This record gives sequence, structure tokens and C-alpha cells, in this order.
Amino acid sequence: MRILLINQFYPPDVAPTGKYLHDLAQVLVQRGHQVKVICSRRSYDGGRTFPACEIMDGVEILRLPATGFGRRGFIGKLADYATFYFPLLAVLLHERPRPDLILCLTTPPYVGVLGKLAAKWHHCRHAHWIMDLYPDVMFAHGLSQGGWSLKFLQWLTRFQLRGANPVFALGPVMAENVARYCAKSDARIAKEEPVHSVPLWSDSELSAAPETGPSPLRIERGWAAEETVFLYSGNMGLGHRFQEFLGAAKTLGLSGPRWVFSGGGKRRAEIEAFAKSNPESRINFLEYVPRAQLRAHLASGDVHLASLDAGWQGLMVPSKLQGSFAVGRPVLFVGGDRCETARWIQESGGGWVVAENDADGLLAAIRQGLDPEERSKRGRAALDFARQHFQATSNCIRLAELLEIPE
Repeated sequence: MRILLINQFYPPDVAPTGKYLHDLAQVLVQRGHQVKVICSRRSYDGGRTFPACEIMDGVEILRLPATGFGRRGFIGKLADYATFYFPLLAVLLHERPRPDLILCLTTPPYVGVLGKLAAKWHHCRHAHWIMDLYPDVMFAHGLSQGGWSLKFLQWLTRFQLRGANPVFALGPVMAENVARYCAKSDARIAKEEPVHSVPLWSDSELSAAPETGPSPLRIERGWAAEETVFLYSGNMGLGHRFQEFLGAAKTLGLSGPRWVFSGGGKRRAEIEAFAKSNPESRINFLEYVPRAQLRAHLASGDVHLASLDAGWQGLMVPSKLQGSFAVGRPVLFVGGDRCETARWIQESGGGWVVAENDADGLLAAIRQGLDPEERSKRGRAALDFARQHFQATSNCIRLAELLEIPE
């Protein structure tokens, strides 16, 4: 088959969606398909410009011109989206030879609408890989849910998804939410089963960290071998919760673990402000680490932290759990229990799930996390689960097989 893959970002850009798409593209090439990716020339942060055309691991890449404001404000993001949409539509309509399948991700939002229109023009199949569920994430983000905007955006989502074959979601809860847009009526959701749940995977270079011996990175960072490090690594975005972790850090004070927040995002500034006002909380900060250092970085923490506000359940599935489990670290999660992260932790036994605002429950979980034997037991369970469910090759093969099924 001749397959078109569409996403705004693609390697060597660092955006995770592009990395996952490249993993799938390589498997499709290995299975004998002709694969072409259409993406933007501008990087996720707007700071780099990539070649317009190249071949990478057998994948043909066409990069389109667009503005590069990156993450610098809402208007800038809209400009980046708009200036990508227009050349994309022109390229899709003039694509030769005719594709057999067009697969769209969800960056920028509603790019799948263009994919569907192009599929109709070329009389081919269209498919969708849902990384974030729009418009629901926009409402969770604070957009008003009233009036014509809600109805129009919901209609637009139904338009782009209906008739797609297949549609992928990142987990079972997200799949249920996506299915409501795919089905012709709520009564037919269970019968139609239009959405396939395929989890994301951990980086292929991640592996279990040794349980004994000093970590060179911990020594470099000045962390004592006998202290316990609770590590949050990744985006500190609006959909995540931090007040419970910060409250526990303040309550435990100098007698508690070391709390390390590594990465960036819109919420980092408020965590830094809290740490400045509460120096006894033992909170430290790190920047994002290079990919080459990721395994050592994740292994440097004893317990990993994750969170998701209940309002975002089933709308996005943070992929940090996969990396934590891959290096054999248990995860302490705060948030609603109707989400993939909570379910995978409970199913695996690889950590703890604490409800929002449950300060006592969180302190109890922290006490267990301070026990080396308990950490080791849950870390082994996490690693076993990752080996069964979060492997790049097997998950990409599953995606490829579903894409290969004719209508």
C-alpha cells in the first residue's frame, strides 16, 4: 500500500507524537509499504527549521513551510496551525501517485478533517490516531462549553471520524470517549466497536535499572545514596495536579523524601514559587534531560510521580508511565481512577493510586514508598507489565496490522 502519514511534527524534532509516528512508519516500511510523511518544517518550539525533503529509515518526508512561534502564546500557536493547514490541503489534493490510505494524528487539531477530504478526493481510506480528544480537551482547558462553538466543534469531530477505518485511541477509557463521536447513535456504540485501543510504548533504549550499586547520576547531582527521591519527570501542564504532592512535601518537611521536578510546562512556575516559600519541603528542580541521558535520569529516582486532573480523564493519556515502568520504577499517581494511568497501575501492582485531595491516602502511599522492599516489589511488577504491554515493536505491529485490514 501507499500510505500517507500526517502530523505537524516529526523527527528530528523532539515532539513525542512525531517520535511515535516514526516508530510506526519504520514498521510499515519493513512490512513492504510505501510510506510518506507530511509535516511542518518548523520545530515544536519554533527554534529550528528542517529540510523540506529527505528520506529517513526508508520513510519519505515532505516538510511544509509554516510560521514558527512555537509555544510562545495562544495566538502564535494558532498562526502555526493555520499556516500549516493551507499548504497541507494543497499538497494533499495534488498528491501523486494516489494514496491507498491517509492516517492523521491530532496535531494540529482537526487536521483529520483535511485528511478525510483528501481521502474522498482520492477515493481511498482515511484513518485517525487520536493523541488528544478534541474538542473535549479544549473544554477541560477552560473553553466555554456553551453556545454554538460547542455544537460546531463536536460536529466537526464527528465529521472527521465517521467513516474512518481504523480509529486508534491510546487506552480503553479514551476509546470509549472517542467511540461516542464515531457511532451514528449512542445506542450503537457497543455494537459498532469502531475504536481500537493501542497503548503507546517506552523508548526502545530504556531498560531496567540495576537495584544495587550507586547511581553515577545521583552522585553527580549530590543525592545521598540512603535518601529516597520522588521524581516527577516531564511536562508540568495544565492537565496535571501538583497541590497534593506539594502539600505532602510541606507536611513531611525535612524528614520527608527529596522531591525532584524535572522538565517544563505552564505549571512549573507555581511549583517553583511554592518551593521558594517553603524551603523546608526539600524540593529541587531540573531541566529536561537529553535523550541519551534519559535512562540514567529515570533510574535516578526511587519513586516516580504522575498525576492527571479528573476533568482530563479519557481525553489524553500521558506516556510517562511507560518510561517509568520500563526502568522498573513504581509510580505514585494522584488523580481520578477512570483513566488509563490509574487502571494500569492498579492492574500491574506497579505503584499507588491516590484520589484527588486525599492527603491522608497520599501520606500512607509515601510511607510505603519509603520502604526499599516495597519499592522493589512494586518496581518488579511495573517492569513485568511494561514488557507485556508497552513494547514498541509489538504495539507498532498491531497498529500496522489494523491499518492493513481492507474495508
